[in-house]
Amino acid sequence: MNTSNDVLVVSGLFKARPAEEGGERILYMEASNEHLDLQGERVLAKSLQASSDYFLRYGVIDLDHRTQRSAAVGDNPYLWAIGQPIAVTGDDTRTLVKAQLYRGDSPVAANANMVWDSMTKVTPPTPWYPSVAGHVPSGGRQVDPVTQETTVTSVLWSNIGLSRTPVNTMVPPAAVMEAGVLAKCLMGGAAIKALEAGYGTDVATLTGGAAVRVESIDPAPQVIQPQVDYVPVREALARYLRSGGEPRPQPMADYLITTFHVPPDEASGWVERFLRDVLAHTQNRRSIG
Repeated sequence: MNTSNDVLVVSGLFKARPAEEGGERILYMEASNEHLDLQGERVLAKSLQASSDYFLRYGVIDLDHRTQRSAAVGDNPYLWAIGQPIAVTGDDTRTLVKAQLYRGDSPVAANANMVWDSMTKVTPPTPWYPSVAGHVPSGGRQVDPVTQETTVTSVLWSNIGLSRTPVNTMVPPAAVMEAGVLAKCLMGGAAIKALEAGYGTDVATLTGGAAVRVESIDPAPQVIQPQVDYVPVREALARYLRSGGEPRPQPMADYLITTFHVPPDEASGWVERFLRDVLAHTQNRRSIG
């Protein structure tokens, strides 16, 4: 269902500059979380994070895990590789990855060029969803005898496949800029959403990350102890967006700074959390409709 109450309109979103660091093409992604996937399986964040050193040394970013499959006749599986990981971090229930895409005119970089162009040179941008893969050792899976749901408790992590049809539908698409930067660049007058206060979708509560927010994908999470509760912040931002950013348009983080007298980093954290909340709510409404 696609009504005016389901659509988040962000007019300046795609004007944001992609994250090119020193000329390199960077992707940011929530590679995995502990939601149950379509195959009835969940991967514990700690199992991936325990294998992060191996992944950073040997891991590859590809399309649909094609480098992990046996080569068909005439097919070179390594041509499906598009990049490599350069940083891993996370919290109790999700794993975040910063990756560098290949660039150049070689056939080796052709798929990487396609992915980057599809995210930065077309409107609307193409969503690419990450999916983790690796070797699960003996005893690395536990099956609940009642629900028959499988939990992966140990894995030798070696791959992230970008896909248009993810197995874990609760993982957001990869981004060409950090979520914290995205939150800071959104103007209050550019985002309009008909939100009902108290709709009950609290992403931080769902992930258990209320006290830990990753401002960026850099290795060290930043621990924040907010001085205000999230509920009044959420309601204030919803009112601000419904009003079109009146009395005057300003970045949402600045609005929180002036309204709640919080530090800039804390304000940016609240905005990032609110945007995740809105997106999760929108996805839930669409899946129900």
